[in-house]
Amino acid sequence: MSRTKNLGMTAPSALSASKKNQKRQAVLRRLGLLAVVCALSFLTAHLIMLDAQRLPFEDMRLKTDLGGMVIAALFPILVLVGFAGRRHGWGLILGLVACGSAVLAGIFPF
Repeated sequence: MSRTKNLGMTAPSALSASKKNQKRQAVLRRLGLLAVVCALSFLTAHLIMLDAQRLPFEDMRLKTDLGGMVIAALFPILVLVGFAGRRHGWGLILGLVACGSAVLAGIFPF
C-alpha cells in the first residue's frame, strides 16, 4: 500500500506531448516575432540616422547628435509597439509603415 493518496489529479509536469508542443510553438512564434520586430526597428533607426545626415546644418556633429536623439527616443517605442501588437499583426504593420516612411524620406529630397 502506498503512503500517498491518489486524488485523481496529475502533476503539472505530466502534460500531454501535444500540449507541450503547442506551448513550444507559441514561444517560438513570440521569439520569432520579437526578432523580426527588433531587426525592423534597427533598420528603421539606421535609415533615420542616414536621413539625419542630409539635414541642412553645416556642423556634422549637430546632425549626428540630432539623429542620435531621435533614434534614442524612437527605437524603444518601435520595439514595444511592434511586439505588443502581436494579436492581429498591427504592431508589425506599424513597424513596416515606419520603416517604409524612413525609406521614402531617404529617397525623396527635401
